[in-house]
Amino acid sequence: MSFNVLQMDSGDGPHAWEHRKHLLAETVHICNPALLGTQEIFAEQAAFLRDQVPHLSSFGSGRFGDDRDKHNLIFFDCTRFSLVESGDLWFSRNPDVPGSSDWNIPRPRMVTWGRLRPASGRDLLILNTHMPYGRDADEARRQSASVVLRAIAALPSDLPLFLTGDFNAPVDGEIYAMLTAGLADAWKTAQCTKGPENTLHGFGKLTSNPKPRRIDWILHRGTARTLEAATVTHSREGCFPSDHYPVTASFSLS
Repeated sequence: MSFNVLQMDSGDGPHAWEHRKHLLAETVHICNPALLGTQEIFAEQAAFLRDQVPHLSSFGSGRFGDDRDKHNLIFFDCTRFSLVESGDLWFSRNPDVPGSSDWNIPRPRMVTWGRLRPASGRDLLILNTHMPYGRDADEARRQSASVVLRAIAALPSDLPLFLTGDFNAPVDGEIYAMLTAGLADAWKTAQCTKGPENTLHGFGKLTSNPKPRRIDWILHRGTARTLEAATVTHSREGCFPSDHYPVTASFSLS
């Protein structure tokens, strides 16, 4: 599962975190992911989600290398997996330096990765990211995608690998082409899909956009089959858990 949960902002009015946090936890409960990549999540939000869904553990640093700001936390079902190792890389010319930033990215962005071990079977690799935003951020996204690709290249090539994220890029663009040169898109490889293609809905305001904005993806390699991919539209009485729909995919690894 990939979920841009939307950061806590004081000016969100009816869409403020306090109004939607229980619905967000409920959405995660319903989907019951084994692995969950989140974007824009603060430590307070992560603590609430872990409290509401206690079988989920998480790992990952904040974008400044501590807990004071947003994270790309990866959650995992700790009844099914144990964490072997993990790390973070920042989108800069010195990606190992916490909080570093280049290419006119105004605030640090990053990719978090981990290696997880199931009770039986092979280890899994997962990476989760949130690419730079904005019409003038093409070069920043290009360089960020290169950091992600180098991170993937440094990981074992014989293990199943998943890349989740809000890529802030269209599926017919350069960033998508860079990443899918070596990874498959679950939405396209799935035996069946559910829900709209659009993932950015702006609390229901963008759902009628004639060109779907599918900017949240689950990419993968080393899997046998993609059983299903879905855009999850769970809401209640006009309240949404986030301004993005979460996306899910289920896989057969053998």
